[in-house]
This record gives sequence, C-alpha cells and structure tokens, in this order.
Amino acid sequence: MIAGTDPTPWQRFEDGTIVRVERDLEDTVRMWIDAARLRSRHGDGGTLFVFRLARCELLRYTPLDEPPLVELPAIAASEPNIIAARVLGDGTMEIRGSAGTLELRYASLAIELDTGRELALDEL
Repeated sequence: MIAGTDPTPWQRFEDGTIVRVERDLEDTVRMWIDAARLRSRHGDGGTLFVFRLARCELLRYTPLDEPPLVELPAIAASEPNIIAARVLGDGTMEIRGSAGTLELRYASLAIELDTGRELALDEL
C-alpha cells in the first residue's frame, strides 16, 4: 500500500484519464484509469489500471468554470485527466488536469491491473 500523502503514483500516470469511479460499503474508492502507453508494458490482455483508495473521505472534481462534482457517475462522465499531482497542507491530494482539478483525501492507495494483479510502484 502507498500512503495517501504520496503523489508519486499519480505523477506516474501523467496523461492518464479516469474513466470509471465506484465506492464500496467500506469507503474504498476504485478508479479505473486509461493510460494506454503505460498499460501496454504489462501485457495480459487488459486495458486499464485500477487505483484502490482505502478510507477515502474526500472525492471532489471541479471542472474549469463549473461547480464542483461529488457524485461518482458525474465525475467519471467528466473523464478527468491527470497532468500533475501535489499534496496540500491539510493532506488533500490535488490532481490537476487540463479541464479541472480532482481533490482526494484517503489513507492509502493500491494499484492493480484491470485483470486483478496488484502492482508495486516500482513496477511502473
């Protein structure tokens, strides 16, 4: 697991696009990320990565010149892309994209292939 205050995973997915977002009953959020060039290095027939954010207490996407979105289907429909990431003073992860900003606060993150295999950060 990767600490929720480590921007490295997000930075490795520069130019990735979030295409699906779901929350389970235990406050774990899963984000499916399309990063085709990076994903092609891992073979196995899959096409996406999955970020699993444990104990996610903040998830908000603010498109440019629009009000913030907090409903997961609306966030996914916006397909936020990833350009840069940083951690703010209150521990919020800020992911900037070309069309808006995603704000997250979570305890830890795990990265998986969409075929189910978990990846260590150094495998990217």
